[in-house]
Amino acid sequence: MAIKVIFTTGPVENAIGFNDVPGVSRSIFVKALNNSTRKKATVRIDLFLLNGKKRKIASRTFNLRPQSSNFAELRVELAPQFEVRITTDNVNVLVSAWGKTARGRLVAAHRFTQNEMVRSIV
Repeated sequence: MAIKVIFTTGPVENAIGFNDVPGVSRSIFVKALNNSTRKKATVRIDLFLLNGKKRKIASRTFNLRPQSSNFAELRVELAPQFEVRITTDNVNVLVSAWGKTARGRLVAAHRFTQNEMVRSIV
């Protein structure tokens, strides 16, 4: 069975007021770096809306050669609360997620380094 490493931001509050949209972050950039020297990696990013019932609203997948990186941008401006889940098949992949405003500025409250995410190996 192939290994799966899963990272999650957990629930993220994005509303400016009570469920007001657009939110503080208009997009979330998810970055992945394959630090393996020999093994390729597949990275899948799932974005969930958390208003009431958890519902997947976007998904992106990309492959990484050894010693390479890539990113995906997902729109979150209409998500008052959301969760980002990143799944990979390589334990050497490092990940981070960064909220950005409409002008492309980083949102400090929506910055998630690998150590700040919940990690599980299945």
